[in-house]
Order: sequence, then C-alpha cells, then structure tokens
Amino acid sequence: MKVISFIGSLCLCLSLGAKQLDLKMVSEDSNWIMHLDFESMRSSEIGTFMEDYLEKIPEMEKKMKDVQDKFGIDLRSLSNLTVFGNGERHKGIGILEGGVDPVVVSKVTREREYIEETKAGKKTIFSTNKGKRPMAFSVLKKGKIIFGPDSDYVSEGILLANRKADGSKGHSLLLELTNSISDPGFLLFADVEQITGYTDLNSKMSFMADKVDSCGLVIGDHESSVKMVAFIIAESEEAAINMENMIKGGLAMMDMKVAKDERMAEIFEGSTVLRDKSLIKVDVNLSIIAIIDLIKKEMKKKV
Repeated sequence: MKVISFIGSLCLCLSLGAKQLDLKMVSEDSNWIMHLDFESMRSSEIGTFMEDYLEKIPEMEKKMKDVQDKFGIDLRSLSNLTVFGNGERHKGIGILEGGVDPVVVSKVTREREYIEETKAGKKTIFSTNKGKRPMAFSVLKKGKIIFGPDSDYVSEGILLANRKADGSKGHSLLLELTNSISDPGFLLFADVEQITGYTDLNSKMSFMADKVDSCGLVIGDHESSVKMVAFIIAESEEAAINMENMIKGGLAMMDMKVAKDERMAEIFEGSTVLRDKSLIKVDVNLSIIAIIDLIKKEMKKKV
C-alpha cells in the first residue's frame, strides 16, 4: 500500500483542534480510520474567514437553507465524521454527527421509490442497490446518520454510535498521531499490514505494502501555521532508511520548485524528516496568513 499523502485545498481548511477521536465508536476490527471535525474547521482562522465571507453572499445562504429545508441537513451545524473499516474494498462504516433532522431526512428518503426499509430492533435502516454499489443508512434520534454498504454494517454502526458494542483498542501509532498535534482537526490512520489481508493489491502496491507496517497523517493549527504530520512505521530499519531517503529527496525537489514560485514560497514554511529506527516522522508547515491571502486573491478573480 502506498504511503498515504493528503495535501490539497481541503486539507488547508481542516486546520484547528478537533475533538479527540472516540475509539468507542470505532469497530474492534478496524484497520483504517478517518476522522474529521467540522466544528473545528468553522472555528479555525481559515474556517472563520471562509464562513464570514460566505455569509456575505446571499445566494450561498439561500442554498444552505434550501439543503436544510429539503433534506434535513444543516451544513453549518455538522459536528464530526468518523469513517472506518477493516480494509475490505468498498466496505466500511461511517458515523456523521450533528446538523441532522431525523424527521426530515426520513421523510425525504421514503419519497424515493428505490429505497427499501428494514428493521434492526427498533431502528429503521434504509437501503438501495441503485448506483455503482449498494448503500444503506439509518438516522438516529440524536441527530446521527450511520451509513455502510448494507444493513449488517449499519446495524453494527448503530451499536457503536450508541456505545453498545466493543470499540477499538487502538494502535501504538494512533498515540503518536494524536500526541503530535494538540487536538488534531484531521486524522487518517492505516494498519497496512492488516489491511493487505482483506484486499487484493497490484504488484506495485503490494511491493510498497510489504515495506510498511502502518502509517498515518494528522493536520492541525500550530501557532501561526497549518501543521501536517505524517508517520510511517516501516517493516524494518533497512526499509525505513530507504523510505527516509526517498522522502527527503522528494521534499528537496519541492523546495527547488517553491524557490521559483513567490506565492508558494510565502505559503510553505518548511519541512523536517526524522527517523528513529523503523519510525519515520515528516513535518510540513504552511503559513495561515499566506493561505488566507491566496484565498482572498482567488475569490476576487471569481467576482
């Protein structure tokens, strides 16, 4: 499995302390986890700027109100999203919290002819085979949506969301991830060694997966920067040395490109690569002020 990277415009907005990942809401056999906190995005410097800007656009306000009225989802009140699975392709469980009106969501869903209803205890599960792959979800009274590929996955998600099932015991790398930034706004973790037992990989991917035990990424605010921290645990110290050299080479090439681009030079504040035996840590820092200035310039072009 390739070393996970997640650098893009979305990442730049996930830049403030989030609520800690609650492993009681993650299934015991999960080998990958993604967690993000919408409350943190809204309260970050970049998130606050974006929210203030969008509030000045009547059309945007109307669109968000329409979504809330028609579908029962208040985009401004979404709290957090956690998605996880064991590595089986296209299969996993998602738990979305906050901003959900169960009555409206259920009503709108029942208006679709292709939606089927089943019961898991007293909970209703909606499912459909329409589209590229099957999908199922359930809406809980406390404003949560549980989704997955079928009713069995959703039933498990309901138990986890209600704290009625065994949660994950975690992984040593998860501690490194959550401790590297105070309350990270975005977290991605993969136990690569375990995932490979659930999915077929092509030769190139399989070669990379054989060299990696686990990896992860966190993003959060740190002083005046957006800080991205990636961890890789290699399957051996020898493999870690080779990866360290590859990563340093890639960052050196990026430094050369940044030096020729004034805008990128303002945003990119630097990076470090550290290795301790088979553990590699990569830090990348981006300027919040420069990112906001860039967003302002891009928005002016749209006007």
